[in-house]
Amino acid sequence: MTKPLRVGIHLFDNMTMLDGYAPLQALSFVPGLEVTTFAKSTAPLRSDCGAMLLAAHDLVDCPALDVLVMPGGGDVLPQMQDPDLQAFLRERANDFAWVTSVCTGSLILAEAGLLDGYRATTHWGWLPRLARYPGIEVADERVVVDRNRVTGGGITAGLDFALTLAATVVGDEAAQAAQLVMQYEPVPPYACGHPARAPAPLTAAVRGMVDQRCAALDAWLDRRT
Repeated sequence: MTKPLRVGIHLFDNMTMLDGYAPLQALSFVPGLEVTTFAKSTAPLRSDCGAMLLAAHDLVDCPALDVLVMPGGGDVLPQMQDPDLQAFLRERANDFAWVTSVCTGSLILAEAGLLDGYRATTHWGWLPRLARYPGIEVADERVVVDRNRVTGGGITAGLDFALTLAATVVGDEAAQAAQLVMQYEPVPPYACGHPARAPAPLTAAVRGMVDQRCAALDAWLDRRT
């Protein structure tokens, strides 16, 4: 019997819960995958929506992972600056068969150098920040697969990301079964999930909110260049 692939989803304080828990739920339906969570410590964490999160492992006792999943959040600068997390990612980089992210998790990977030489994406509002890393070919797509790197766009793209990842590492039938189990057949009430389709005033307002939230990140990136 083939040994299941172990998927490790990183959790951190103030992360966007859906970035990590949507893939966790989707991938848990896929035979051949064993999904776990890890964090800097196993102490309770608070997501950006207030829901409490609890990781199964800390960085020290985290088991060997076949698939790394890095979620994001509205402010990932603390994770980009965290020496313990960044050291963990760099030290284990060659052990991961697949390195993946959802939303702004790609910036955490970018800081560790794990996306150098690859195409990658992130939430549309953070694409200019990801482009500050010259070794990355930034793509404005919902999910990007480049060899053993799989990156997803913002928040809800985590479901598309998870199904794409499942199809890539296990197979189409397993991914399709997971989609059917979840009854994932989105019919959003508005066609405004991306700036290409949203009204210009709405996009400008949301982009302004993103830029304000990214002020500290932008200043830090400026100091590094």
